[in-house]
Amino acid sequence: MFALAISLHFLAALIWVGGMFFAHLMLRPAAAELEPAQRLQLMLGVFRRFFPWVWGCIGLLLSSGFWVFLGPFQGKAGLHVHLMSAVGLVMAAIFAFLYFVPYRKMGLAVGEQRWPDAASALGLIRKLILTNLILGLLISTYAVAGRHVQLI
Repeated sequence: MFALAISLHFLAALIWVGGMFFAHLMLRPAAAELEPAQRLQLMLGVFRRFFPWVWGCIGLLLSSGFWVFLGPFQGKAGLHVHLMSAVGLVMAAIFAFLYFVPYRKMGLAVGEQRWPDAASALGLIRKLILTNLILGLLISTYAVAGRHVQLI
């Protein structure tokens, strides 16, 4: 059961962080070549498909992480596990804000063809995704190497 929980935890992190990596470093620059209305509609369509996966990943990360921590680890774990938990909760909070505030504003603005408002919301979404991407890459690296790294 432990191997299954850790595997699902890893896959959820991989999907979420990998999706942010793709969206920010590949899709965003390619979409910048489109006209604003096309770009905003494309990005909204991508988010509509990706964000349900993110919610699923968050649920899986939290449930598998806490199951491992409270079950096999019996509430005792190294600093790398506590850091991973804290950063994961921060990332989930950032995503929840992103989803319920600028993403909703973007959806309404695109629906009403208010392109400047949609672009403004997308700008904030980009910054929040970049923040979560950096946090996700850092904590994923630390989670893998945590047992072998001594923090001063």
